[in-house]
Amino acid sequence: MDLNTVKNVSLNLFDINKNELDKAEALIPLSNKINKAVNHQDYLKYYLENDDKYSLIIGNPPYIKRSNLKKKQLKTCDKVHEKFKNSSDIITSNGKINNIWIAFVEAAIMSLNQNGILCFVIPSEILQVKYAKELRALIIDEFDRVEVFAFNELIFDGIQQDVVVLVGVKGIENINKHGFSFYQVEELTDLNEPKFTEKHNNIHRTTLDKWTNYILTDDELDFVDEKRNEYNAIKYYCEKAQVGIVSAANDYFILSDKELKENELSRFKSIIKPILPKGALVPNIANFTNLDFNLLKNKNVKVNFLLFPNLPKLELNQKIINYLNRGEEKKEDGTGELHKRYKMTKRDNWHHVPSTWLSEGLFVKRCHKYPKMFVNEANSLATDSFYRIVTKEQYNIRNLVFSFYNSLTFVLAELEGRFYGGGVLELTPNEFKEMSIPYNENVSDEQFNTLDQMLRNDTDIEDILSFTNSILIPHLNTSKLEEIRVKLFNRRIKKATKEKDIDLEIFTLKQIKKEIPNVLVS
Repeated sequence: MDLNTVKNVSLNLFDINKNELDKAEALIPLSNKINKAVNHQDYLKYYLENDDKYSLIIGNPPYIKRSNLKKKQLKTCDKVHEKFKNSSDIITSNGKINNIWIAFVEAAIMSLNQNGILCFVIPSEILQVKYAKELRALIIDEFDRVEVFAFNELIFDGIQQDVVVLVGVKGIENINKHGFSFYQVEELTDLNEPKFTEKHNNIHRTTLDKWTNYILTDDELDFVDEKRNEYNAIKYYCEKAQVGIVSAANDYFILSDKELKENELSRFKSIIKPILPKGALVPNIANFTNLDFNLLKNKNVKVNFLLFPNLPKLELNQKIINYLNRGEEKKEDGTGELHKRYKMTKRDNWHHVPSTWLSEGLFVKRCHKYPKMFVNEANSLATDSFYRIVTKEQYNIRNLVFSFYNSLTFVLAELEGRFYGGGVLELTPNEFKEMSIPYNENVSDEQFNTLDQMLRNDTDIEDILSFTNSILIPHLNTSKLEEIRVKLFNRRIKKATKEKDIDLEIFTLKQIKKEIPNVLVS
């Protein structure tokens, strides 16, 4: 800020952390043109009690999930959201705020004057999660110009939190400067010089409507849209495609062979069921066999699920009763008392886990290099780290699994899913079921076994897809699909791609310091 060009500036600083507040105050130059107010308090509470308006709001709000907020914080967030809803026709849902940062964005938007600028560092989930869809629409409606800066590196040390910088500008009269732009920042140090890679404006699309599609051109998105509509969604072939078992206490219900012995439960074969507890335990495969399961078991991995009968505790064997009693005890660290947990109280008998049906196939909810689906030949149960699949009678699980491994479906996974710091890709049950798949009913045993072996040998995914594409989608432009897939994959894992640089016209971030928590200028 050039103090020679302004008459006076009023600054309000807010933070509940006194140390961070002191750091921010120390960055403000001494000048009789600056009137500052330093507020060691909750900004959301201040907002609800005051009607102050600002020309510029800079902030890095906290990121705390609703489930981790205190009752007082939840009440404050919901009040902010209710006030926001009453002031906007865009917000129509009655849902609660899922993360506290959303309340800060809403409060900031309502606190801007008609020519204001908002600049927030917020989680990258703003680009993709369903619960932020209304907020995305409102940001487009509220601001004449929106700019999002996505980073090709994690900028906060010590945490796997992927963030973006959101800049919204109001009151722009020049129509040529209206719009929405994305900028891919290769390294954090690039912010010292306003050079960014501009991406394409794809935020007004009615399909693939997450902002994460910004990295693709309109031509690429139209190509993907056209091809996806040529095939049925996965749900078309499934009798069931549902989340795995929710035990509400996996460490208690899932034991290793050693732990079974230690708890004197090994002889109760009727209640011990094979289970896959985590997706990371499953190797790259197309078919999970009994041999695969036994390899895990021999490594003393927790793969034994205790399916206790749906009977009162006192009607069970004494050895089982002893184990259930240990689950009900309160531990020194404050844990235990499993029978008092919310999900347990909803059961007829807290120790009987419901919905423990077997599935023909399994899809891993979270992945890194590429999404995974496999045949469950071992007849293993699975936790909610997986989605359980049962095909309709006229279809075949081996054909479905083989057909899943193709470039089009993998592109859709990248576009429809959401990703987290470290490059983890996750699809919700609905996102999984809605993906198009070029189902082939004539996959031979030889082709299926070849895919399985390639996966087990950790063959490069490009070679695997080249093999499957030639069988599943030989008529499509698979080279173009692969270019799109690689572009999306590189974005997700923060692998930089070199493109031309341009200057940012409207607002640069050179003055924004990571140490500044929340700065409001009037």
